[in-house]
Amino acid sequence: MANKLNINVTIEDIRLPLQVTSSDEERVYREAASTIQRRIQRLRDAYPNLPNDKYYYVMAMLNTAVEAVKAADRIDNQPYIDMMHDIEQEIDSLGTK
Repeated sequence: MANKLNINVTIEDIRLPLQVTSSDEERVYREAASTIQRRIQRLRDAYPNLPNDKYYYVMAMLNTAVEAVKAADRIDNQPYIDMMHDIEQEIDSLGTK
């Protein structure tokens, strides 16, 4: 089992203790926390009169989820679909000989 690193990231003065398995994973978590913090601040600047902080947090989560969905939609699965079609055709031709 790999050694785990204990790290802390902070978002909105909330300290989150985490365990990661590598310095690369640590970098990803720290970068993600910074991205969320910047996003919340941009939302505060754009919408200064929202009733409470929850609105900024939820808006930041929604924006992040929208980006994740868009990224997933950009993944091109067609080469794999074509490959599976070719394999199926080859398997079918083997059965008819």
